Amino acid sequence: MQISTASFYDTNASRISTMMARATKLQTEIATGKKVQTPSENPAVSQQLAELSRKDKDAAVYGQNLTLAGSLLDQADGVLGQIGTQIVRARELVTKAANGTETPESRKIFGTELASIVDAIVGLANTRNVRGEPLFGTPDGTPAVARDGNGVYQYATTNVSEVPIADNQSVQATESASRIFKDGSDDTLNMLDTLAKALMTGTATDQPAQDALDAIRAAGDRVDVVQASVGARGARVELQQSLQTTTNMDRDELRSSLEDTDVPAAYMEMQQLMTALSATQQTFSKLSQLSLFDYLR
Repeated sequence: MQISTASFYDTNASRISTMMARATKLQTEIATGKKVQTPSENPAVSQQLAELSRKDKDAAVYGQNLTLAGSLLDQADGVLGQIGTQIVRARELVTKAANGTETPESRKIFGTELASIVDAIVGLANTRNVRGEPLFGTPDGTPAVARDGNGVYQYATTNVSEVPIADNQSVQATESASRIFKDGSDDTLNMLDTLAKALMTGTATDQPAQDALDAIRAAGDRVDVVQASVGARGARVELQQSLQTTTNMDRDELRSSLEDTDVPAAYMEMQQLMTALSATQQTFSKLSQLSLFDYLR
């Protein structure tokens, strides 16, 4: 009888202790909103959560890079569009200058406007980006385009770097001035500058202007090609941003399923548990008193 009574007490005490421990854990889960309080509670889940946190940090860096790359590419696209507009106007002027019926005076007027266009293109080429750096120049502040001591336009040697935007993915977020304005022996700014000076001084006839038309068409095509490339990269950045948003949401859902408490379900379990605990305690109390009474008899 002593062994049976001891077993009865141990079994019920263990059951009540287990129920109370579970009740305490549920209370903590409801209060914190988290199912796992310490890594030792569930090492596998804790390891998954740690990996998710690492990916969150990576995603934050990639997100910043994507924002920066998108901004730089949008700015480059806009500036290239303005440069293209200036080249179109230059082509219109040179086409007029190539007309054999134009007078030297009208060609001087065309030359003056063409010189202004060259200045405008140089100004656009030296636009600074959102970080205050030359958009098509170098990070150390070297402008994209500048005249040398002989008055010849020179282009900065730009090391166009790749910006990481995802694991094993990067994108070129800017362009070099030389790619925009030079192609072998063709040099847009120096060609337009030389023609503008010739027109303004009255030394240019319709033939030099006629000869320059093909070079101007090529210059416009070159800008269009670079702008198309920039636009394609901008679209790629937008796509990656959309993919990252989806991935971040999926990761948040997975994290929630691993660590967040289902509060309504926890409350329901808590109520059921407390009801069962109360019933168990009452039953244990009654049976223990009956056992003691029978023992005393």
